Amino acid sequence: MNSNINVLNSTTLNLPKSGKHLYLKDVKGNIIDSLSYSEKWHNPNIMETKNISLELINSRINRNESENWSSSVNNEGATPGKINSINIESLTTTSKLNISPNPFSPDDDGFEDFTAINYNITKPVAQIRVRIFDSKGRLVRTLRNNTSSGSSGTIIFNGLNDKKQALGMGIYIILFEAVGLNNVTIETIKDVVVIARKL
Repeated sequence: MNSNINVLNSTTLNLPKSGKHLYLKDVKGNIIDSLSYSEKWHNPNIMETKNISLELINSRINRNESENWSSSVNNEGATPGKINSINIESLTTTSKLNISPNPFSPDDDGFEDFTAINYNITKPVAQIRVRIFDSKGRLVRTLRNNTSSGSSGTIIFNGLNDKKQALGMGIYIILFEAVGLNNVTIETIKDVVVIARKL
């Protein structure tokens, strides 16, 4: 699947709300891609998701991560044959931590609703923890907690706290920690991300 292909809504395909495994095959029957989806991947701010497709946010990262899917914000409810309405692409970077776009505006208008946290660490394998703190130092979101990782990756942040509530506009601190074998800390990186909203 590339970023131009949507998962059609379950009503159109007459699929159950979750747990269905979908396969994309070529003309010879070879599996090109697969996905187990859930209706819970929809944007929690959208009350009625009937006739609204789930769309892939970033085609370069794991398609089976729930954070990499959300509801289409296109007026027609989907973007078949077009770039997804919520699409963002990772930037190639050599810096240890890169956040793009930054600031971002998670207001469901289809423009910079998500940000990608791209990271590079010095070891090929690590366990990572990524947490978001508000300007007063309070933990508001845990994006990863003791998750296995390679030397680089991308994590999507949607501007919601751990209770799936929208965070207010302002500056937030990203704390990225990578731990190697024998619990030896490889990297501890801090950066900021700004959430912007319409006034």
